[in-house]
Amino acid sequence: MSQQVCVFDYDRSENILIVVPQGDVTEVRDSDIRDTYNNTYREITQDHVKHLLIDFSQLNYFGSTFVGILIRLAKKIRLDGGEAVLCNLSDHMKGMMKTLMLLENTKTDFFWVPFETREEAVQFLHEKNA
Repeated sequence: MSQQVCVFDYDRSENILIVVPQGDVTEVRDSDIRDTYNNTYREITQDHVKHLLIDFSQLNYFGSTFVGILIRLAKKIRLDGGEAVLCNLSDHMKGMMKTLMLLENTKTDFFWVPFETREEAVQFLHEKNA
């Protein structure tokens, strides 16, 4: 029997769920990614969670499956009146997200605004509560 891999670590700041992807998610089994998505979806549907922050500080690389997970989680948060943001993206990750037209591209139905640090992102989300 194989052991489940930790794909995301979680943290909280008031009503913000902070998700910290670990390592290289392209090397993770599909079943672990699916389980991680399901666990995270359950977390964001809790009454005490309004916003979602994805912190890329511990992530080495990601692929299209991971991007799909991010989009689905963010859409759920936004449908419920919250906001979803990203922080700590490397230049390479920013380039990938821009190529996919997912960063700061208001001409698409779905885009992200990246923050340099977790602190900046958390501050932005706390101000959304005010």
